[in-house]
Order: sequence, then C-alpha cells, then structure tokens
Amino acid sequence: MKTNIENISDTRRKITFSFDAAEVAGENEKVVKDFVKSAKIPGFRPGKAPVNMVLKLYADSIKEQLERTLTSRAADALNNMKEFDVYAVVDLSKNDKDDGAAELVFTADIYPDVKLPESLSVKVELDPVSVSDEEIDNAVQFHRNQRAKYNEVDREVKEGDFVRLSYKGTIDGVPVSELAPELPLYADQKSTWEEAGNKDAPGIQGVVQGIIGMKKGDKKVVSHEFPKDVKNDKIAGKTAQYEVEIFDVRQKELPELDADFLKGFEVDSVEKLREKIKEGIEAEKKSNNEVLKRQYAVEKLMGATDFKLPESAVEDERRSILEEMMLRFMSQGASREDIEKNKEALFESAGKEAEGRAKMRIFLNRVARANNLKIDNEDMSRMLWQEAMRTRTKPEDLIKQIQKDRMRANRLRSDALLQKAINFIAEKAEVSFKS
Repeated sequence: MKTNIENISDTRRKITFSFDAAEVAGENEKVVKDFVKSAKIPGFRPGKAPVNMVLKLYADSIKEQLERTLTSRAADALNNMKEFDVYAVVDLSKNDKDDGAAELVFTADIYPDVKLPESLSVKVELDPVSVSDEEIDNAVQFHRNQRAKYNEVDREVKEGDFVRLSYKGTIDGVPVSELAPELPLYADQKSTWEEAGNKDAPGIQGVVQGIIGMKKGDKKVVSHEFPKDVKNDKIAGKTAQYEVEIFDVRQKELPELDADFLKGFEVDSVEKLREKIKEGIEAEKKSNNEVLKRQYAVEKLMGATDFKLPESAVEDERRSILEEMMLRFMSQGASREDIEKNKEALFESAGKEAEGRAKMRIFLNRVARANNLKIDNEDMSRMLWQEAMRTRTKPEDLIKQIQKDRMRANRLRSDALLQKAINFIAEKAEVSFKS
C-alpha cells in the first residue's frame, strides 16, 4: 500500500492510499476463503461448496467485505500517521482501476500545531467569599418574595405589581421574531408575567415600564429602544413598537418574619436564619469561585496561543449550539415549525460562539495529549450523568441511546477528556483574592 499526501489547507489534507492489483487480489482471496468456510449452501457441508458457486451466490457480499477490509487497512494507516494527527474524516471515495488496482482517497481535517505555554500554571484573581450584611438582607428579602401572596386587584397597575400580559414587537412594520429569531424574549409572548416598573427585569424595559397605569383588559402600544450592544445588528440601537394587552393584575403581599416563616427554614429566630443564610451564601461563592477558577485559567492559557481551526471543528460546534438553542426555545414554548422556519438564521448566529468552543476543544485536547491524560469509568459515569441532566433523560435511557449512536458516544468520551484537562489546569492555578 502506497500513501500520497496533498495539502489542501493548513488544517486539511487529502490522503490517497493506493493498493496495486496484487494486493487487492490477495485481500480478495482471503475474503473468498472466509466465505467458503462459512457459506451455507444446500447440499454441501460448510467449507465444502465449490469456490465458483460461492463466488456466484455471494458476489455482492464478497465485494462489500473486500471494500471494508481495504478501508479498514487504510483507516488504520491514517490514524497512525506520524506526519499529522487526524481531527475528523470529512470525505472518503474509492477508485477502482482497470488493472485491478484500487485507491482510497480520504479528505481529513487535522489538528493544528498548537504551541502550548511552557507552564500551565497561571495566576487567577477571584472575589472573596466573605458575606456582607447587605447580601444577607437581600437574601432574606428574596426568600420573603418566594413566599409572597399575589392578590388579584381591580385597579390601575402600580410599580411592583405583577401583571400577566401579551406583547408582540415590530420594527418599521417588520416583526422582531423575523429580525431576531434567536432572541424569542424580544419577539412576542402570548402570555407572560412581568413586574411593573422593575428596572432590573430582563427583557423589554419599554413593556415593563409602559404597563404602569394600565388596567385589566387594556391594550396599548409602547416603545422600546434596544441597546447598541445587542447581539443582532438588525435590532441593535433600533426602536421597536410593542402591542401590549393586560390579562391580570396582582398585588404582592410579603410574609412577616414570624414563627411560621422561620419554621420553613428549621430555625427559631431571625438571628439563626441570618446565620444559616450566611453559610449558604459562602458555600455558593466558593462553588462559583471554583467554576471561575477553571474558566479564567483556561482562558488565560488559550489567550497565549493562536492556531488555525479545522473547518469541521467549527461546524461540529455550530451544530451543537443550534441543537442547544432548539431545546431551549422548545422549553420556552416555541413550536418546531417556528424553529425550522428560522433555522438558517439561528445557524448563522451561532458562528462566533462556535469558533470559541472549537478553539477551546482543540486546545484542551492538546493539553490532555501532552500530559498523557486518560479517562476512566468514573470520568465517563460523571459525563453520562451530566448529559442526562442536560437533556432531561433518564440515565438508563441515555445509555441505550448512546449504544446506538457511535458519534454521540465518541463526543461524550471527548467531553470527558476535556473536563479532565480543565481539572488538570485548574489544579495548577495560583489563586489570589481581590481586596
């Protein structure tokens, strides 16, 4: 078998494996012998049927097996090449020659040459985990809000009221849903709740502020100016008109910090409640810092490297992001028809994020390889559990799905290895806290 390598780009190669007629004939002879041994033909014991009869009855199967054999040999050679490390095979073709020879032509994306920093130890600065009285006050208020009663009222909407409403936005007569399909919150909602006048509310402040003074059953058109930093050039800095209709107005009534309230936290005094809340905030900050430590350390190291990205790596990440978007939109009530209608725009919007993810995946893979990191059963179990939680699938059902989907299984193994690389980097990080 001869090999010829052609450079298509920095990260793509065309590799041709040539088998001369004698090699093809030799492999074909082995395949035929195997078929003769196992062929079940009436009137003949296994292995005793005439070769010509086997060739006639199993011609197509013999040809398919020969192709699989040659492809397997070429694939093994491809994966063991010293010149480069294959990221993904993007195309494969077979050329049969008149003289009995054959060629297998692989088009493969390869890992770029990533020059890792001399040291993976970086300095990371994090927020302290101390808790202020103001944070505790806010947390107490949060818990009171969670247990609040919402009483229906028949009056004009006041600041702080909770209002069930619908809205539909347009810019110069064009629906926002068409201009920014990847931002459904800004498009339209058939029934949603808003806290009137809440300046910190996510979404459309023009609606949140504009409903003050309206009553149940009222309809009104309000304006909203989108910030210039919105991640969509078609709506950034533009003013939209929203048709709003009020369905329900409710006034919030907060509970007192009495015995019944404290009982829900298994404490018997406000002081003990505050102490318990403080411990919870500290634990949450420590957990968040652990996540940020991993993120900042990887980002710093990646920032010191620059390399070309394989096309298939970016496309893989783009498809993955699109799938996540679709799941999120469907959970928010969007129909599959709406998503399919805007699929092209969603795919395009995923481009920049896909490049960042692809760079991180390749960088971490090279870290894992350079440091001989391997995944074990515990790593895979953890990854399967995370995937089950993400997709809201029972672990046992997920395992069955993966057993039938080799590409998905490989992706999960790759993700498990990348998490191990992140952990490896995080362990080396030097942490300091902001003053």
